[in-house]
Amino acid sequence: MPPAPESVDLIQRRHPEWREHQLRWRWLLDSLEGGERYRQAVYGYDIRGLPIRNLIRHKREYPDPRDVAGSFCDPFLPGPFPDSVRSDPAALATDDDYELRRARTPVPTFVAEAIDTHLSRIYAREVKRVGPDRLMKWWSDVDGCGTTIDQWMAETVAPLLLTLGQIDLVFDHIEAPEGEEIQTRADVERLGLDRCFVAYILPENMLWWRLDPTGHRYQECLVRECHESVERSKEYFRFWTEFDSTLFDPAGNVISITPHAYGRVPIIRVFDRRKPRCKNIGQPRYEGVAERQREYYNRDSELILSDTTQAHPLLQGPEDFVQADGTIPIGPSWLLPKKKNTQGGTTTYEGFDIVDFPKDGAESIRKNKADLRDDVDRDSALVRPTGRVGVAQSGLSKAFDHADGNNRLAKIAKILARAEERIAELALIVLDDGSTETEPILILYPTEFDLFTASDMASATASFQQLVAGAGALPIVEGLMLAKLMRLCLPGLGDGQYAECDDELNDYLADQNQKLGTGEPSAD
Repeated sequence: MPPAPESVDLIQRRHPEWREHQLRWRWLLDSLEGGERYRQAVYGYDIRGLPIRNLIRHKREYPDPRDVAGSFCDPFLPGPFPDSVRSDPAALATDDDYELRRARTPVPTFVAEAIDTHLSRIYAREVKRVGPDRLMKWWSDVDGCGTTIDQWMAETVAPLLLTLGQIDLVFDHIEAPEGEEIQTRADVERLGLDRCFVAYILPENMLWWRLDPTGHRYQECLVRECHESVERSKEYFRFWTEFDSTLFDPAGNVISITPHAYGRVPIIRVFDRRKPRCKNIGQPRYEGVAERQREYYNRDSELILSDTTQAHPLLQGPEDFVQADGTIPIGPSWLLPKKKNTQGGTTTYEGFDIVDFPKDGAESIRKNKADLRDDVDRDSALVRPTGRVGVAQSGLSKAFDHADGNNRLAKIAKILARAEERIAELALIVLDDGSTETEPILILYPTEFDLFTASDMASATASFQQLVAGAGALPIVEGLMLAKLMRLCLPGLGDGQYAECDDELNDYLADQNQKLGTGEPSAD
């Protein structure tokens, strides 16, 4: 029996926002993963039928259409090539400059480095989580594989969320094993059917959706799933509603219908930030880093080609020495004779010259590579900017830079905390089979991060103490300035701690001002 037309129409739906962004999402994931996935990724085909990759092809690197008309085949895509050829990235790096660049250029890992550095700082501190007992139990094993919430967030959800700007998470109970009969609550608990399991859905697999009037929850959505088998993986489609989920095969036939009691689609999309012109699309935080990673990759490939082709110098000599077969005779002990010229009554010899390649262009590329690396570091607050040429940064200058880094990490930590709150809320709904009774949940991420080295901290402290020791003549003005400086040196403290510091500073300045007015010696 052929599938119903409405089923075929359903699995062919694609949301306009998905169509606009799905290629970008795949590119961002490739940038995070790096390696061969980044090198071999194809993002469509150009007007000449050649694949569009992260490595941009130059005009001179296009083959002559008269030589390859209808004969092009990419060995890294399905085709007539054997597996041994497809597995080697250097298979085409023969007389093709483009393939030589692609095979020999190492893929930079700027996106992964930035995200790993930021998350390692955040999750190095303890995350405080308080909730009902069943939620605390779920936090100890979120996916049925013994993964704790800390591991799952740090290793899976947070990197994907920060890379893509969004991630979909699906919560559900597992299905009863085939042949098991569920009659009592004890059967449910024995088989673990009351437990909640969570998995992520990449945005490229969330094909179509319809949001509720608030724009924050799915009313319906279509998800592409990949089911593994002994022979190969096969693509299926699952359509979620507020009452059940329906699994379709690629032809539109209904495989199964699974009801649920959650009263809503058990899928949430958590965001880093939202794109202002889209309703359900996130703004990737590291998109600029990914762009610089691709540009660095292309410039690095230019240097590799330049250094490779110019490593062996050209020899320029008399034309008479070149034989018909294009060779030059060389005598014993690799002696290269010179051409004798006897015209004009004098005897002269034509010499052989080495053709030196100009290096100015390559040096410019090297400088641009260094600039790109610096841009990535500044964009991610990974390193401190240096002082003026020949002038080291002072302790307070480093403190200012650390304050910026602390603020960025604190902002990311708040985003992750907000995402965890939504995750915990939906996990409780699934654990309680649709109950919407609210219970207090507390998730606190760190807001203060130890970015100073011991020498940096000592230098900043000494500089601050020197400023404080000379203050007191203008207690109000100096108090305001020193309070701001104190906040830059000690970022991330709570409002109560800052208030205590302000009181202590004001009392000290008032005492210093009184001593200056009475002529008494100051504390220094």
